[in-house]
Amino acid sequence: MGFDKKTKVKFGLIIIILLGAIFFLLINYNQTIEILYFTNPKCRLVNETDVIIQEIENDFKDKVNVRTIKVSMYPDDEPDTEEIKRLREKYEVYGVPTIIINGEEFTEEFTKENLRENICNYFMIRPKVC
Repeated sequence: MGFDKKTKVKFGLIIIILLGAIFFLLINYNQTIEILYFTNPKCRLVNETDVIIQEIENDFKDKVNVRTIKVSMYPDDEPDTEEIKRLREKYEVYGVPTIIINGEEFTEEFTKENLRENICNYFMIRPKVC
């Protein structure tokens, strides 16, 4: 018993869609969230945020890529490099601590719970930590 041409085309399309969905899931399973953390060790608020960022890195492991960027905020600080100046301008960073998640500024209260929830919202397939 054979299939007619129309049924074969439908079956072929279903296979292609399923393979595409599997491929999409495999790619996004290894999704990594990019975090830019603008900081200056002389700021008191930064000390608390440093702990939160470290806990987030420990919890999410390879699911987040945190880049800590020390910025010049005080007269005796080393001047910002050209790359840091460009990043500060791009993300309009005028104070610390500032956290950018996948290109968007994190504007909620800096708590571990708020940061975790915000990061989890960026995943297509949420890791267990979420």
